[in-house]
Order: sequence, then structure tokens, then C-alpha cells
Amino acid sequence: MISIQQVSKHFGSRVLFKEVSLRIGLEDRVALVGPNGAGKTTLLEMIAGNIAPDSGVITINKKAVIGYLTQELETHQGKSLLEEVLAGGSEASSIERHLRLLEEEIATAPPGVVDELLAHYGELQTKYEQLGGYSVEARAKEILFGLGFKEKHLSRPLENFSGGQRMRASLAQILLSSPDALLLDEPTNHLDLESVVWLEKFLSGYAGAILLISHDRNFMNRLANRVVEVEQQQLIAYTGNYDRFVVAKAEAQQILESTVKNQQKKIEETQAFIDRFRSKATKARQVQSRIKLLEKMDKAELAPQQKRVRFSFPEPPRSGETVIRLIDIDKSYDDNPIYRALNVELRRGERVALTGPNGAGKSTLLKLLVGVLPFEKGERKLGHNVTLAYYAQHQLDLLEPANTVLDEITLAAPMEESSFLRAILGRFLFSGDDVKKKVAVLSGGEKSRLALAKMLIRPANLLLLDEPTNHLDIPSRDVLEEALRDFSGTICFITHDRHFIRAVANRIIDVRDGEATSYAGDYDYYLYKKQLMAEEAAGSVQAGPGSTDLDAGTKLRSSPDTPVALAQGSEVKEGRSRERKTKEQKRAEAEARNRTHRTSSPLQSSLSKIEEEVAEAEKILHDLSQALADPEIYQNKARCLEMLDAHTQAKRRVAELTAEWDRISSLMVTT
Repeated sequence: MISIQQVSKHFGSRVLFKEVSLRIGLEDRVALVGPNGAGKTTLLEMIAGNIAPDSGVITINKKAVIGYLTQELETHQGKSLLEEVLAGGSEASSIERHLRLLEEEIATAPPGVVDELLAHYGELQTKYEQLGGYSVEARAKEILFGLGFKEKHLSRPLENFSGGQRMRASLAQILLSSPDALLLDEPTNHLDLESVVWLEKFLSGYAGAILLISHDRNFMNRLANRVVEVEQQQLIAYTGNYDRFVVAKAEAQQILESTVKNQQKKIEETQAFIDRFRSKATKARQVQSRIKLLEKMDKAELAPQQKRVRFSFPEPPRSGETVIRLIDIDKSYDDNPIYRALNVELRRGERVALTGPNGAGKSTLLKLLVGVLPFEKGERKLGHNVTLAYYAQHQLDLLEPANTVLDEITLAAPMEESSFLRAILGRFLFSGDDVKKKVAVLSGGEKSRLALAKMLIRPANLLLLDEPTNHLDIPSRDVLEEALRDFSGTICFITHDRHFIRAVANRIIDVRDGEATSYAGDYDYYLYKKQLMAEEAAGSVQAGPGSTDLDAGTKLRSSPDTPVALAQGSEVKEGRSRERKTKEQKRAEAEARNRTHRTSSPLQSSLSKIEEEVAEAEKILHDLSQALADPEIYQNKARCLEMLDAHTQAKRRVAELTAEWDRISSLMVTT
């Protein structure tokens, strides 16, 4: 459907693409990856027709409709959210507008004209029905609700929404139009976790091609069946999702390194022969033959290593066991209550992820913890020796556009030596004259790196981070993940990147409906508990009237005289728990014990099955390792590659099964 043939593109002296070719079929799901600035968005712009290639041809099927979600916002003043999205309903929306105009004209037209207008109205109405026009508004609402909007938002003028909300409206408009090919540039950037999951499901059943740029590896893993990497001015295509791409690229790199090494050895041996026998007449023909061989040799070369962010958070001073507490907090916006009697406690060493839908109050909770947001009632208490650093969701907007990179980091630490500040910037890929760049010309990724660099200047033992991964490419996210895992202080963060949550969090606080519910475990434990709650709500497991919240998580709110302890694995102890138990409470506790038995029994069965699968997978891995130890296997290139791929798959299988064994084992302990 889309054909890119021998396309080249440069900006000034910088070459982005050099004679690249790519074909995208109607059912392809292509993830476009590569470092920031490699040209991914430029490629989408060329396919969309917004930028012309310098040479080469981009051909799109004449009957195909392209939908393009850009990072640039376009707002039509005066339209409501629903009207703006319905405007993307293509022909059906156009016919609906014409029908409304005809209705007005029919009501005021003279008798001699009415019959003609009614006939035309009937024709349009039939076509509107065939196009699914009567369901277009329902589909528009379904998409908007899936992307996190509420009924109350539908009639609100679009210009009253935030930039992130308007970006979601643009995405809804494109999805409603059902184009034959979707070009999506960072579609998950302004979505919460639940909206990302909804979008995954929507796109999984989408009847058309998808070409997307994303730094969310979970999103790419679930959608992509091809990955195209932008590297060294070329497009390199891989079959499979993102994880398969990582493995295939590593294998290709390993083979290339081996090829370069062997070739270099051959070159050195040939050159040694030439140097040794160059002056001997009897060897002249052999020498000339080897000289020509070297000249004609197609030399394999290793691509230059991409620079990567290198940093770790400074060792902070040790805080007290209790790091921060919010006690009986009441918070409202314009008389709309967000929290009532909210109690939250963070303890030393916890890495807490705040989850929940957009608008539920995650950023509000984080700002209450930071202390930058006033509240009507309650108390915020910092623990002993606590210092905090805050990365705001709109941190990039706080950078001064007129400042240079060096000026900006100097503002955060005016007493530090310039050499120290330059060293910090160098670890975030700002070297040489890069430090003299104005903030205004930096990309989103560069601004994110600068904002993170400013956090390194002063050691803090409490990090509060609102969407720190936005605009960071995957290698930079990996480095941030590692730095946060190694951080000895306390972290509370918000992100829509599930891989990031899994890698970092050891506790989840779910924020919704004015409550914050704690889950003393990692993200997979949280998902398990949420599923259990959904099953209980559906009636598959009936809870008694006095059942505790331990299976569902710990509610972080209480009566004014009831403190809430939120250490990992702790239990909410209500003030009346010391009173004599009623018959209903005893019956509820018995039912809770029965639920635990019913839950742990299938877990034990699953654990036994996985133990058998681990043993079998480890045997396969051992056999493949033994086979790869035989030097003869490397004489047959095709067979060697096949064995390497099987070995990699076996290693991954063992790792996955082992992780699943650990997860179920922990569930049996905590259930």
C-alpha cells in the first residue's frame, strides 16, 4: 500500500536518509525505532506528504486514506470536543451536516420546492445509514471514553482543554475516521495506563496498516509485527515485535563483529605476505594477485557506537524510617472535592508508582507530597533529615528558552565550578559546544535530559517524579530505570510506561474516585489483586459484609482518629478493631480464609506445572549449549544461525518461566 523507493533526505549538511527503500502492506504493524534525531518523524512527514524527499519516490495507493497523528496541535476555535471528533467522521459527518441544513430548509421552503427537497433528503438519509452514520456518534463517544474523557467533557469547547487532552482529541478524531493507514507519532505520550491498554486493544483489531513511533516497549510488543530501525541513514527491517528485534539485532551485531574480526585477520595475513615477498621476482605474480584481492575486498565495518546517557543519582543522606506523611488531607478544586481525609505514608527505601485514570488526582497527590499545593484541611509532615527533589510533568516548560544549557544548570547550582557542571552535562550527552545551545532549540528528549541533569546537582533522599520518561528514548529510559533501582533513598513517581513501573516499583498506590489504595508489592501483584477484585465484583467470589481490604489493597483514608500504617505488608487497623467481634465479623473472617484456600489451591497446581516446564526448558538449554560448544557447528553458517536463535529462545524461555515461578511463589506467600 505504501512504497518507499531509493529515498534520500537531508537538512543542511546533515543527511538523514540515503537511498532508503521500504514497503508497508495493508496488514503491516510497523514500529519505527532509532535514537532521537535519527529522522523517524521526518519519515512520517514524507509519507504524509508534508515534506518532500530530496530524491526517490514515495508511492501510496490512490484509493488509500492516510491518518496522521502529529505532535503539533491544531485546534478549531468554537467547537466542542464531540463536534471536533465527529468532524473526523469523513463522509458520514459531511452528510449529517447536510441533512441538518436540509431539515431547516424544508421547514421554511414553499410547497412547490418541498417535494424535491424531501426526495433529496431521502437519498442522503439512505446513504448516511449505509455509511453507519447513525452509529458514528456512539463510536465517537466509545473512543473518547476509552481515551480517558468523561461525559461532562463532550460539550466543553476544545480550546479549554490542556495540550495533552487536545492531543487525545486529535487521536480520537483519527481513529473515528478509520483510515487505511495510521501514522502515529508517540500516541501514548498523553495517555494514562488504562487508556494505553484500551488503545492497544483497539489497534489490535484495527483493519488497516499502522506505522508508529513509540518509546513504550510494551505497546510495541503487543502491536508490532515488524520493527524498522533508523540507523546510519538507512532503514533496517526486522520481523517480529520489539523484544524479537532486540534479540535479532544483538545476534546480527555478534555475527558482524565475528566477520570483521576474521576479515581483519585475513587482511593482516595477506598484507604480511605482500610486505614479505614484494621484492622477490619469483613471488611477483602472487603478490600482485593478493594486492588486487585486497583492493576488491568488500570490507565489513562496525557502525560507530551510539552515545548513551550515563548517570546515577548521588548518594543521599540517610532519612528517618518514615519519610513523609499526609494526615487527614482535604483537597478541592473550585469546590469539587478531590480528596477527603486522605492518609498517605511513604517509608525509607520504597519505590512507589502512582496509577489510575487521567484526572483521578495522581499529579495532585504528588504535588501534595512535594508541598507545592495548598490544601483545606489536614497536615503534611516530613520525616527526619528528609530532602526532596521534584520532577514536574511540565518540567520542560520551566526551562528558560533564552538560557543556554550551561546557564540553566548553573541556576540550579550557582556555587559549583563550571568544570563540575560540564562533567554532569557530558554524562547527559551535552559535550563541547552543545552546552552553549539555547534551550529554545533543544528537542523534547534533550530538554528531558537537561531537566534530569539538574536533579543530580543536589543529593536528595526523596525523589518525586511526574512522567520522567516522556520524550526519553528507550536506551535513556533503561539508564534511568537502572539508576532508580540502585537509588538508596525513597521514590514516588507517575508514568504510563508499564515496563518502567515493572522495572522500578516495589509498591503501587492506585488513585481513583477520591481514594488512594495501596498494594504492597510490584506491578504484577497489583494487576493480580485488581483481577481478583473484578472477579469478586462480578460475583465469582462473594465477599462477606465485614470482609477486610487486605486482598484488594489497603485504602489510604481513615477517620480522623485512625492513623494508617503503610509499611510493606502492613495491615489497616481500625480504631474499633479492639472491640468485641460480632457474628457477622466472625463469619466474614471464615469466608476470607476459605477464599484464601480456594485461591492458593490453583496457585499450587500452577506452581507444580511451571516447575516441570522449567526443568524441561533447562534441559533444552543445556543441550543447545553443548551443541554450540562444538567448533564444527560454526562451519555451516545457516545451521549456526539457526542454533544461535534456538539458544536465545531457550534462554528467554527459562528466564520467563523462572520469573513466573517467582511471581506465583510470592502470591502464595502473600495471599
